[in-house]
Amino acid sequence: MAFVSATAPASASIFISVPSAVRACACPQSRRLLLAPLHAAKGAKSVPVEVVLDSKVKGKKKKGSGAGNLPGALEVEIREAQEYLDSDEQEPVPENFPFEILDEEGMSVVILKRDFKDEKIEVTVSMPNLEGGPEFDDEDGEGDGESAGKDNDDDEEEDESAGESSISLKVVVSKASGPKLEFTCTAFREEITIDDMLIVENTNDDGEEKFPYEGPEFTELPVNVQKGLFKYLEQRGVTLSATNYMHDYMVTKQAQEYIRWMTKLKDFVKQ
Repeated sequence: MAFVSATAPASASIFISVPSAVRACACPQSRRLLLAPLHAAKGAKSVPVEVVLDSKVKGKKKKGSGAGNLPGALEVEIREAQEYLDSDEQEPVPENFPFEILDEEGMSVVILKRDFKDEKIEVTVSMPNLEGGPEFDDEDGEGDGESAGKDNDDDEEEDESAGESSISLKVVVSKASGPKLEFTCTAFREEITIDDMLIVENTNDDGEEKFPYEGPEFTELPVNVQKGLFKYLEQRGVTLSATNYMHDYMVTKQAQEYIRWMTKLKDFVKQ
């Protein structure tokens, strides 16, 4: 199996009302298709990415619907989002999916947990980064021809951007005592990248600021060490089948949370 490691300039989760320990990672700007499903990410240190919900709804609203009427506009948005959600069939849990899914309503992450030998594995999964997708609130066109043409353009753009959709993961491997291994990853449809890896020591907080050595960039590790860490994650359940399922799961959750948020906003402005 071929393995490629590459680096790129440092870019400006992951895995969010989330614990402060959660670290987000930015998706690589460009990637080379590898034979292996896992490869080292090209970015240096990762930073949080603000994820904005993009809709797959294609229907045009009637011109002027909800215009100048905030509650009416919110109702239209909620209805269209619900129509999309109703048409979205949730994929069944894949066989041998090793994690317990902890999904709290109103949160923007999902936690996966499992035990592996004498280790505890915890994966924090972020909302999907849906690059280039159309939004719920399509702008009104001037005539049927323009609307049809714009819809076709949107279809093509969505198809082209679908392959870049990703989720960010923070994987923490811990034992009863001693340090933890913390991986920051990005899961695409065809591959998983490791963006960063840290050894987190269990130290007493005495109030003194400390600056521990965090090790080299992941892409600067020897190739055999990188390949061994990829295998290490796979053995603990971080596989393409698992992350692709979680990608679909998070797309559905994102739509659910979007509807819930819009409904709260509508209820507030109508009071």
